[in-house]
Amino acid sequence: MAANPSDIIAAFVPDAISVQEAADKLAAPARHAFEKDGDLGKTEHELERLWTAVTSAAEQTPHGQQDKLVDIVRAIKEMPQPTHESKKLEIWGEEQRWEQLPLFGAKAREGLDIASDKPDDSFVNLNAFYARVTAANVCDLSLYAIWILRAALEDPEEDAIATDTKPASLKAASVWLVYAAETLSKLSKEKKQFDGKMAKPGRSLSIFKDAPGWGGFCEDRWETWVDRLTPLNEASIATDAKPLVGQALEAASKVTKSSA
Repeated sequence: MAANPSDIIAAFVPDAISVQEAADKLAAPARHAFEKDGDLGKTEHELERLWTAVTSAAEQTPHGQQDKLVDIVRAIKEMPQPTHESKKLEIWGEEQRWEQLPLFGAKAREGLDIASDKPDDSFVNLNAFYARVTAANVCDLSLYAIWILRAALEDPEEDAIATDTKPASLKAASVWLVYAAETLSKLSKEKKQFDGKMAKPGRSLSIFKDAPGWGGFCEDRWETWVDRLTPLNEASIATDAKPLVGQALEAASKVTKSSA
């Protein structure tokens, strides 16, 4: 059965389908392509279909109702390594472990680009889903958090965020804190870094481009996000962004208090 968003969405209908059944249906084409045929090209194609289905479902699912979708991805991750009598599971010429969710990161990145041109809800829901799978330790997509928070809170000058940051960008940044504040704060304390300039500071903070820690997460960056988000709670911003900003600040505050 081909991976189809409707298979996942059915999981949200009470008693219609279990998380495990949804996971099995979605993963079956890719696993069978490798285990039965050893067809690496088809396996790659089916994995792309699988993760496209997942990201499509995430876009369509209100971010407050994505728990089962996260559980489905976790169930897929926990499946045993698929085996073939003579071949290793390889994607793009590299051997893969199933538990690493082959191609999920690549399709997640692609989905982020595509969703940025869609209605706000799609973009916000997708970012919330990425925040959720990161916080649940299903897949580390924390680099995307930096990209989203950078675009919303670092690229504009501090006093121009309320007017210059698009509502979709502000809401997407907020849901990263709503659903993953504890994880992002932890990564900031641990100073998780990324290669090259992938996580460089935004335009208004370019003075920190060579500063220690600003090639990823650091406590100064975390504090900057919270400091720049705080005034927006009282600023004139999009009506539907205001509640998410408030929830984001509340989540950040809880993390700060718990670590004090």
